[in-house]
Amino acid sequence: MASALTTAAAVKVSFLIIIFQLTLVGNVFGGNVLIWPTEASHWLNIKIIIQKMIEREHNVTILVSTAALFIQPQDVPAAKFELYPVPFGKDDLDSLIKDIIMLWLRNRPTTLTFYQFYKELGKLTKKANVLNKQMCDGVLANQEFLAQLQKSHFHVLLSDPVTICGDLVALKLGIPFVYTLRFTPASTVERHCGMIPAPPSYVPAVLSELTDRMSFGERIKNIVSYHIQDYVFQQYWGEWDSYYSHILDM
Repeated sequence: MASALTTAAAVKVSFLIIIFQLTLVGNVFGGNVLIWPTEASHWLNIKIIIQKMIEREHNVTILVSTAALFIQPQDVPAAKFELYPVPFGKDDLDSLIKDIIMLWLRNRPTTLTFYQFYKELGKLTKKANVLNKQMCDGVLANQEFLAQLQKSHFHVLLSDPVTICGDLVALKLGIPFVYTLRFTPASTVERHCGMIPAPPSYVPAVLSELTDRMSFGERIKNIVSYHIQDYVFQQYWGEWDSYYSHILDM
């Protein structure tokens, strides 16, 4: 008799636990996710992630500028698209993307061409920074738009770090953010901001086209590549320091 009562009590407890877990199903499976994407091939990458999240019943909202080229609502009909204004047009963005592609095709960074490559890359980076800051301002300087996003109660922001500001948007909304990939030339941001260990004798710099098995000469090339990328970063990306400080002080 005692054994039967114990078994009945155990079944009752198990049943109550199952009922309690079922009440949490909605919270577990459904989240509000905000997306800060990047144009061109990067959109193809993050679109796959978005589609998987929708399959798992998350609510996905995608921030997209009025100058977007490839990011179109019909690509992901189940997602919500929030348009924000920018003062440049599709032609400006299209021209920048084409210039970057042609630079890589015509002046790939070899021993003989790396100086010209980084010189031209610096010019394009300055142009990209201007457009990127205008995209940031389209969201962060628009208090009405930010308030609208706040009301949506997002749980997390998924950001492609190639287009800067996803982290700033997340900070202004008070939500965590996740990067879709680890990608800066020579891992400059990851090393200096994220403190990722990257000894140049063993870890090949991004864009160096080296592997983790390097000869002595390749290790020298790798060390030089790291130093060049650090210089380029400080020269052309360092200006973002003041922008971040300005936005976070608002």
